[in-house]
Amino acid sequence: MGLLYSPFGAQDSTYTRAIIENITLITLILSYVNAQIGIIGDILVLLTGLVTLSLLPQLGRLNSFIVKNVRLLGSGPVLLKSDLRHHKAATLSCFA
Repeated sequence: MGLLYSPFGAQDSTYTRAIIENITLITLILSYVNAQIGIIGDILVLLTGLVTLSLLPQLGRLNSFIVKNVRLLGSGPVLLKSDLRHHKAATLSCFA
């Protein structure tokens, strides 16, 4: 997050992060239609979760904002594994 503060400022970096999280949400919804989009969304879930957890030392305490992202870090690999499996099955069915 510190990388966003210098070019954007505090308020715009927060907006940028919110836009990235909304793009993540849209890609997760679209993963029901296309596994490749889901893989992108799953990677974004992991990245936004890691960025948010990097804020923990600055916050100094554990709150619901951090707990939500810990849950996302737990569900991210599960979603990624599922979408990779669906993508592999779809790719193999195209060649069969």
